[in-house]
Amino acid sequence: MDNELLKILVCPLTKNKLEKASKSIIDKLNAEISLKKIKDISGELITESLTDGLFEPKNKVFYIIKDDIPILIYENGIKIK
Repeated sequence: MDNELLKILVCPLTKNKLEKASKSIIDKLNAEISLKKIKDISGELITESLTDGLFEPKNKVFYIIKDDIPILIYENGIKIK
């Protein structure tokens, strides 16, 4: 993801800055996805492995980046425990 774009992206709910998700966050989520334990905020089961994402650290919400496009819809975010 382009660094200039990352500078202006914010959480759609809180308007807090987003950061590139770490490999450890993505690995943790993928492990839980493989066990069919991850749902997005709307309650839909996540079934596809993640390769990239953005993270809102204050409220611990992960936003998927799919085909180089960040999916910044709060209900599609994943709340990290």
